Amino acid sequence: MKKITFILLLAMVVVLATATIIERCYGTATAQSTIYHSVPFFLLWMGIAVSASVHIMRVKLYRRLPSFGVHVALLLILAGAATTWLTGYSGKLLLSRDECETSLIDDKGVKHPLPFSVTLLDYTIKYYDGTQSPADFVSRIKISSHTGDEITASVRMNHIASHQGYRFYQMGVDVENDTTILQVTHDPWGIAITYSGYLLLTISLIAVLWWRRGRFRALLKQLSLQASCLLTFLLLSFVSAQAQVPVPETVTPEVAERLGNLFVLYNGRIAPVQTLAHDFTTKLYGQPTYRGFTAEQVLAGWIFYFDQWRAQPMIKVKSLHARQLLNIQGRYASMDDYRASDNSYRLDHTLELINSGADVDDARGINEAHEKYELAFMVATGQILKLFPINRNGEITWFTPGSRTLPQELPEDQWVFVRRGMDYLSEMVISHHQDEACHFLEKLRDYQVQECGNALPGDTQFKAEKLYNRINSSKWLAMLLVTLGLILIVAGVRNMSRGKKLPQWVALAGLCAMMATILYLIACITLRWIVSGHVPLSNGFETMQTMSLASALLTCWLLIRHHVTPGPGMLVTGLTLMVSMLGESNPAITPLMPVLHSPWLSTHVATIMIAYSLLALMTLNSLMALLSQHQYSTVQRLHILNMVMLYPAVALLAIGIFIGAVWANVSWGTYWSWDPKEVWALITLIVYALPLHSQSIRRFNSPIFTHGYVALAFLSVLITYFGVNYFLGGMHSYN
Repeated sequence: MKKITFILLLAMVVVLATATIIERCYGTATAQSTIYHSVPFFLLWMGIAVSASVHIMRVKLYRRLPSFGVHVALLLILAGAATTWLTGYSGKLLLSRDECETSLIDDKGVKHPLPFSVTLLDYTIKYYDGTQSPADFVSRIKISSHTGDEITASVRMNHIASHQGYRFYQMGVDVENDTTILQVTHDPWGIAITYSGYLLLTISLIAVLWWRRGRFRALLKQLSLQASCLLTFLLLSFVSAQAQVPVPETVTPEVAERLGNLFVLYNGRIAPVQTLAHDFTTKLYGQPTYRGFTAEQVLAGWIFYFDQWRAQPMIKVKSLHARQLLNIQGRYASMDDYRASDNSYRLDHTLELINSGADVDDARGINEAHEKYELAFMVATGQILKLFPINRNGEITWFTPGSRTLPQELPEDQWVFVRRGMDYLSEMVISHHQDEACHFLEKLRDYQVQECGNALPGDTQFKAEKLYNRINSSKWLAMLLVTLGLILIVAGVRNMSRGKKLPQWVALAGLCAMMATILYLIACITLRWIVSGHVPLSNGFETMQTMSLASALLTCWLLIRHHVTPGPGMLVTGLTLMVSMLGESNPAITPLMPVLHSPWLSTHVATIMIAYSLLALMTLNSLMALLSQHQYSTVQRLHILNMVMLYPAVALLAIGIFIGAVWANVSWGTYWSWDPKEVWALITLIVYALPLHSQSIRRFNSPIFTHGYVALAFLSVLITYFGVNYFLGGMHSYN
């Protein structure tokens, strides 16, 4: 039964991985019908549950209560899932105002009558102050029973309504058809059983870590690693070829600073113009400064001195194919490079092929090069500069300079100010009347405050965002940590192979470096939190930055508590910082999606990120052990250290997954939807749980085998995070 259980688990891993590929190639409906909702899939889970139950009783696992509790909890969760699959159902209700619905249709097209009727009384969309970005959807419904009893309920994102075992979830609204969209689920038994399993699992996992007679506590006693590392640093710099191009003209630092102090409606929220300038410069050039100019000066240059700046080779083109189409030699293009001698757009033909669905090499890179051109054009023409708010009866609308869609009832002086103001500013700048330009910008800011009032960000929030823009440049820190980490790992392996110890001062220097990194990351995350108004864990950049902080904290703890080498921790922290910059060099801080307004968000993401940090450190430890495998004592100590980290890593991963399941149930009406991210998180949990069963799988008693397994197992983490985000897709896909 032991072999059958683990063979079935491995078979499940293969089936789950295959299902995500099927979904990517043939769609969600095909994956659901052929795998997730199929009878063979159900029977496979039943086989795992039955064989595991028999094996648990044979080995008398009930003598070790914490471990027994973990396995019983997992069986409860499977029982709850089976109950939901067999007896539960859900569907959508599209309610028009004052219309009554008495049934719902589930995803399979089956009609389910309701024991009551549901009527939409009204719905509202709440927006972030001064913007058109939705903050929440709220529906008021009336539920009428057949006996004549009536109740009124309010349904919002992450705030459900319940009645007679039915749960109502707000999914959104359709303004065009004047309807609200509710998800209705009926699963009175499955949720209760599953939640009982979640609670028991959490308690049991904590007990596993604290049980004095458990293996985790025994491993902690064995752990006595004492390793030091050599501190060396080499950082190369290069001189940009753009220095050969004439320096363009722009505004003075004083004018640029006042321009940056203005407010602008950007990415659905009110932000300092400095933020727009910072993002614009970074996305075009790859860095927040250009040739000694601040981001605000760069933005002003494109606005007021377009003819000079269009010739600047500052548009970073990553795609080799796009460079060939633009006929440029280096990595940077100017706006003029996008135009051929006959003034035709060089990317036009290729973009037409891409839009027609043709197979074009590096279509994504070509689209990115085109988007940067469009961004520069929007800034130069003022299309992105929503600087002029107009308040009409409490509703604020932002307009661009020279807008031709101004309200007809606007007073003449305000109409002239909005339509002609930037023209006047441009004249002052070009004629080098700096004082007049500064005066106008101050007058424009006063106008913004007068029109928007309390809808503008507070002074603390505004200053925090400006400070964040100045200090949030992690590229240098990432390169430094990666360089130091690699040097220390090489030095550590070299000394381990010789049976030598590195000087103690190296560990102290590494600890100081990581402490400084922690302080810097805490400052960045705190400022971003103040600016956004929510815990910064809503996109790929923010989660990877949080993982960097978790890795740095874990490294410091291991240095202080167990005197390990700082090399692996430095490398993981540096790599996660680098990865945070892959999707976008400096992602914009956008309003939180309504569904993400939940306390579960920060808990779920932070728990998962800490688990990933532990698994990443384990991987580097295993690689170091494999490189020095002829030093048995070193391999053994690293094996013990990895096992010590594996227990909390698996516990946190499991708890994080099930916190996410509870959040999903609160938000979407289902605690598990077989989304690719959920599936690969489950695969990762299974993969890393196997080494904890060394008494049943004897191969994991071998340190070398375990190190090799751990090194390969990290591929599941990479697929869970990056594979889903950039290839498999799904509702958890974000960059």
